[in-house]
Amino acid sequence: MKLVPYLPADIPARGCFTLPTEAGKDDLVRDLAAKWGADTIRDSDGTELSPELLELGFEIFSTVLLTRADQAFAKAHPEFLIRKFFRSDEVLAETDTVTIRPMAGFDPRKYRTDTYNNPQHHWQVFDRATGLEHPLGRWDYDPATDTVTVRNAVPWHPYTVNFLVEQIWDSTSMHNHLTNGWTSDPIMSVDPAHPACFAHLMAWFDRWLAEHPRTDVVRLTTLCYHFPIDGAADGHTRYFDGQGYADTVSLPLMESFADEHGFRLTSGDFVNEGRYIANSHVVPSGRQRLWMDHVHKFVVRFGKALCDRIHAAGKKAAIFWGDHWIGMEPYLPSFQEMGIDIHINACEGGVVLRRCAEAPGNQIKELRFYPYLFPDTFNHEGGQPLRDSRLFWANVRRALVRTPVDRIGYGGYLSLAAEFPEFVDHVAHLADEFRTILATTRGTRSERIPVKVGILSAWGARRSWIPFEGRDQKFAIPYSDNMFLLARSYLLECLAGLPVDVEFLSFDDIANGVPADIGVLINDGDAGTAHSGGRHWADPAVLAAVRKFVHRGGGFIGVREPSAYPAGGRNFQLADVLGVDLETGDTANLRPVASWTATPDHFLLAGGLAPFFGTDRSYVAPVLTDTRVLATGPGGHVLAAARGCGKGRAVYFAGLPATADNAALLLRAIAWGGRAEQALGRWHCSNPRTECAWFPEVGKLIVLNNSPECQTTTVLDGDGQPFEVALAPYESRWYAHQPD
Repeated sequence: MKLVPYLPADIPARGCFTLPTEAGKDDLVRDLAAKWGADTIRDSDGTELSPELLELGFEIFSTVLLTRADQAFAKAHPEFLIRKFFRSDEVLAETDTVTIRPMAGFDPRKYRTDTYNNPQHHWQVFDRATGLEHPLGRWDYDPATDTVTVRNAVPWHPYTVNFLVEQIWDSTSMHNHLTNGWTSDPIMSVDPAHPACFAHLMAWFDRWLAEHPRTDVVRLTTLCYHFPIDGAADGHTRYFDGQGYADTVSLPLMESFADEHGFRLTSGDFVNEGRYIANSHVVPSGRQRLWMDHVHKFVVRFGKALCDRIHAAGKKAAIFWGDHWIGMEPYLPSFQEMGIDIHINACEGGVVLRRCAEAPGNQIKELRFYPYLFPDTFNHEGGQPLRDSRLFWANVRRALVRTPVDRIGYGGYLSLAAEFPEFVDHVAHLADEFRTILATTRGTRSERIPVKVGILSAWGARRSWIPFEGRDQKFAIPYSDNMFLLARSYLLECLAGLPVDVEFLSFDDIANGVPADIGVLINDGDAGTAHSGGRHWADPAVLAAVRKFVHRGGGFIGVREPSAYPAGGRNFQLADVLGVDLETGDTANLRPVASWTATPDHFLLAGGLAPFFGTDRSYVAPVLTDTRVLATGPGGHVLAAARGCGKGRAVYFAGLPATADNAALLLRAIAWGGRAEQALGRWHCSNPRTECAWFPEVGKLIVLNNSPECQTTTVLDGDGQPFEVALAPYESRWYAHQPD
């Protein structure tokens, strides 16, 4: 196959780019719109577009934050404020009476105790030594002192109260005040599930639409319920979950849920002994799933009412997948009932690009790039917007050549960006590069290796491309220029830029057999989490399905603590497949394999890869004599292993943070597990800091340097013939097929 250097031509200098505006900065808006090729402008953070900007011929995006739009209404109707349940900190009873200050551990700027609704109807007191609820008649709440007095307590037992609060400072508003120096009054959000609140918001929105005739696209930011960011009494974040339902405590929805399902949810269903049953990393219960579906049904109804009005006004409806997005669930089929036209995601890497691009439906898919043009990066000591943007773009670009989106853009303050000329030039370059990729590939698909990957978790497709963070969120891996991410780091970021098709599967999806088109299953997560699977690994049907899949020729890749569930004398229920098991201390004197040595000459590690497993102490050891240990930490902790299992193959990794070498390692593991090693003999780069994508329908090849250093790589073409490419930092280069 003859490939020649190709310089893409006829690339539009303008389009597919949304630019934020800033009050009083019309000249800067015009200047950056020209440099970055913007075809759309949007109001930013509540600012209004000037009449002069409205006349420049741009498509106009206008932002509506409906549940926090009418502050006078919110202040006048505290009964409609967003509510949530908290569990108080434990208080030890020293006598038979104990006093609890429920709000003691929480930020009083953000919450106040709900005294509008009767505490006896919604609150619960628990003896945490026994786990039993303390009877209703044996505790009282005093609103004057904001305390709960528990009578007939058992001395030396700890007690807690699950209590209801009103949120008096919206999470996004509070974040921007504290992080970005906002000085406006704190914003409150309301719950549209109250019928009177719903009606008021619709009337307010009708007036807003009439007052914005020049708006082409209404951007809903977002719909009803925010993801939880709980503030502690010391002003720091106490709890965060970007996908959780802890802030969906809507009393009207709880009533309609009881009517529909015949039982009532309680405060304990939300706080789960302080661990938050609505936490997206917890294996979801049946009650939790029912609640999520109930919330989603209302959010769809609310969203459809807004979209119907938007369309009737001759405008398009855009949704921002952030802020108050909980309940939206774009991967559920019923999401399409809303009528959304444009899907917008805040994006710092390949995972989010794939999440947005592969969401079902025919919506226009748009990314709002990081770093946001906010003071937390641009005015912060040590902030490096140029470095961050280059790294983020490299993350995004490697996924973009696998699954494209339609548009990109920014949010924030243009005046901050203007203080960094190199950043401005870089954005101009990436915008041109984005348009070049779209124009050159013409919407066609890059070639994949012939192995489809299934990601197995308790969530399945509902949480497609939402990564496991778990312990990494609390103990972040240090930043390195050679890592794909600035802070968070996970397997899915490696996977996002690989030439493989991916499907997200739940345990229900595989209980009757792994889908026939799956070549390799991946299970990645800490023991007991939704991503590893927890109790689902006690299901004999699940275990039989996976064993059958592997023994008949499939591949299985287990990462961190895959199939972890203690039962039957093992901790990894698929220890017989993986060849390794987790040591938790109960078998400390048992050594099933007398000794082992690493075998780094395996196919997985070919090419001099230097994997980084994120730990050197996995507490995992071989349990089968045919297990090939590929890497160990001090003391013999297994960090990587592989074995044949029937006609199939299995791989274990102690962790796979997002590094260039780990992405290459994951691709080799997928190819090996799917018995498709030969697929890496074409359209493949030898240097893991480089990648390539072949677009067969247009006969074009792009070679990417994902690193901040110059790189030389050997590229194998479609016939397996090598050629050398030298690339500048973060450079991309095109080649075209030239017929003989």
